[in-house]
Amino acid sequence: MLISRTDISILKELSFSKDLVSIDRIPNSFKVDFNKFFFGKTLVKENDSLFAYPHDIKSWVRYVFNTYKD
Repeated sequence: MLISRTDISILKELSFSKDLVSIDRIPNSFKVDFNKFFFGKTLVKENDSLFAYPHDIKSWVRYVFNTYKD
């Protein structure tokens, strides 16, 4: 998996969000990890787009950084 600095910056930005986070903002390099982590979690649909709760995104970002820190 190829991860760019931009992808890392986007994750950092998403982890500080206080509002619903659009699934479209998740970098493609992390889509598989996102889908595995969010399986069974609640997503919100508004205007034909899916959103995740900010506390779930924060937990997911923590999980990704702990998984790939080595």
